Amino acid sequence: MKLIKQKINEKNLPPNPDIIKLIFAKTEVQDYENLSDEELLKERERLLKILQEEEDDSGKNKAQN
Repeated sequence: MKLIKQKINEKNLPPNPDIIKLIFAKTEVQDYENLSDEELLKERERLLKILQEEEDDSGKNKAQN
């Protein structure tokens, strides 16, 4: 007998406060309340890029060990 369907569980995990603090510490912009929507979107993309780079770097380090 072969399994045809696979049950997929999705959990909504809250963000890690330590990671959020790290991101805000690394960012150059500190006053997010006064940014326009377009500026906020650009900042979001920049932060996502930083996170992706950090994730890629940690993945490379684990692969080397």
